[in-house]
Amino acid sequence: MPSSTSGLRIGVIGCGMISADHLAAWSNCRNAVVAAVCDSSVERARERAAQFAIAQVYDSPEIMFEQEKLDAVDIITPRETHAALVRMAARYGVHALCEKPLCPTYDEALALVQEIGSSIRVMVNENWRYRAYFKKIGEWIDAGRLGTITQARIALWRSSMLPRTGDGRIHAFTRQPFLQNEQRVLIAESLIHEIDVVRSLFGEMSLIACCTARACPALQGEDSATLLLRSKSGFPVTIDGVMTAAGHDTRAPDRLEIAGTRCSVILDNAVLRLIGEEQDTITYDESEIRQGCFNASIQHFADRLLDQSPFWTSARDQLASLQLMEQAYRSAGQPAVLTNE
Repeated sequence: MPSSTSGLRIGVIGCGMISADHLAAWSNCRNAVVAAVCDSSVERARERAAQFAIAQVYDSPEIMFEQEKLDAVDIITPRETHAALVRMAARYGVHALCEKPLCPTYDEALALVQEIGSSIRVMVNENWRYRAYFKKIGEWIDAGRLGTITQARIALWRSSMLPRTGDGRIHAFTRQPFLQNEQRVLIAESLIHEIDVVRSLFGEMSLIACCTARACPALQGEDSATLLLRSKSGFPVTIDGVMTAAGHDTRAPDRLEIAGTRCSVILDNAVLRLIGEEQDTITYDESEIRQGCFNASIQHFADRLLDQSPFWTSARDQLASLQLMEQAYRSAGQPAVLTNE
């Protein structure tokens, strides 16, 4: 490995909305080249291929595996297709980078990880933890600048499930139409990122409680949720998200606060502050942060394939996040339906 002198040969499966972020990252990746793209809509695949100067286009992943000599595939398809595509990659001996979540449920993911074993290497593209401000917070924690952490909370408040002014369309459905028919929405599709972030910063968590609700009448699953977690050292962590928060952006970034006995941390609107015994302020460009985390996670995948060292966000690592997700849904039960009354 790699199979080509130009570096790793990559196949991309799925040419939907988020594939542009992946392909931009692959175009900046050292020692890798995207050899082919595949999508059930060949027109969509051709459009992405033309945009990123990719030579080969397929509408069948199996044919792509058969005809291309690939080192790895990047799977960017709906969550219910992930397991079958990872298994297909394993049959062809091709390593896989898979969009989150690895599978719709913890049990499916566990079965997949156990079945694949060490036949191929599988990484989940949990790219939130690769965001520059979260990595900086991790450095501060590792350096002991916060002292003893006593509490943390992370929030994702958006207006993406509210009708837009003008055309009345719901932004989340224009980006991800499949969400309208999903029983699991906010936690499975979005807050899985925040679960992963707190695990990356604070270590493994246990779930204490979860509450969910739904305000968008066009939705089957939840559009608001609060999770209460406890770290191994005992401090509480809350994760809360809502997709029907008027006045907030449709793609507003995370807000995070960490209380420490020496210093505390506040992240809001891409401004990161360290306060207490030390003071520090770092302002980030959120658009650069967004693409930067795709760049960092994809470069990490390529680097770790080449040096054969462990992935930071391996499929096995994500099992812990999916287990917390599963426990959260069991704890919450059916989401409460909210009305104006």
